[in-house]
Amino acid sequence: MIQSAGGPVDNVAYAPTVTGGTAPVTAKCTPAAASSFPIGTTSVSCQATDAQQREDSCGFSITVVPPPPPPRLSATVFVCFGDSMTEGSNVNRPTFIPSPPNSYPADVLTLLAGRYTTQRLTVLDEGVSGEKVSEGRFRLPRVLTSDRPDALLLLEGVNDLNENGVDGIARAISGLQAMIRNARDNGVVVFLATIPPQRPGGFRAYTPTLVEPLNDRIRALAPAEGAVLVDVYHDFNGDVVGLLQDDGLHPNAAGYLRMAQSFFAAIRTTMEVVPPPSTFGSFRLPALVSLAPAATGVGHVHR
Repeated sequence: MIQSAGGPVDNVAYAPTVTGGTAPVTAKCTPAAASSFPIGTTSVSCQATDAQQREDSCGFSITVVPPPPPPRLSATVFVCFGDSMTEGSNVNRPTFIPSPPNSYPADVLTLLAGRYTTQRLTVLDEGVSGEKVSEGRFRLPRVLTSDRPDALLLLEGVNDLNENGVDGIARAISGLQAMIRNARDNGVVVFLATIPPQRPGGFRAYTPTLVEPLNDRIRALAPAEGAVLVDVYHDFNGDVVGLLQDDGLHPNAAGYLRMAQSFFAAIRTTMEVVPPPSTFGSFRLPALVSLAPAATGVGHVHR
């Protein structure tokens, strides 16, 4: 089979191989090599004639299959839920204000739209700066009712650490568990993320040593509650200089993109629908035409 890019395939190369006969032997095929072959199966016949006008022939088929259907997702509405890291806050501006174009939800939409070109996809940014998990837990039901998502991208917990220290770990996990169950009860697939690392010494990096203990609990929580784990912390690969803003807490544009790539990979693995391959049969190349060495008669075709 030959894979088409979307139309006929040009310049298909093949040549008959002639054995026997009296030189010179001429051979030709119809359609000729380098012809244009449409999608579907085309029969090719080849004929050879030697100096004594003896002839023999053979045939084969060339099958051109259409391009595979574009990939699709089993979900079309995604809600990104969390605090300022979801909202897309930019602390490098004169004031601490949201910056949605520099946010992981915006990047998620770009990545999804670039791959799933035949679907109309929606990614909603439901981030609220400064929110703790305990607050998000009570906000989420309203969001689920208003946005009606197919999937929830959940990243929250750093404010619980900043306000409550080590006690914030258990509080965050309890609230995240409740949110996962709430979403799943509404038929929503949950992608639960670990939180990014903090850069020690940053003016908002209050709890860098508590990030990994919280993330360990998140890694255990996701499979226990049927959520898809998105290990953002792992994907930052310890780069607290190149992927964080000056405050040592919030991701910069490159960091938000890295977060989006983590979510995108998890969505693709979990929700992509692979279309079945096209089936058309096969072809054999090159053709073999044989001429009998006897003075009379016609030879045989090798298939």
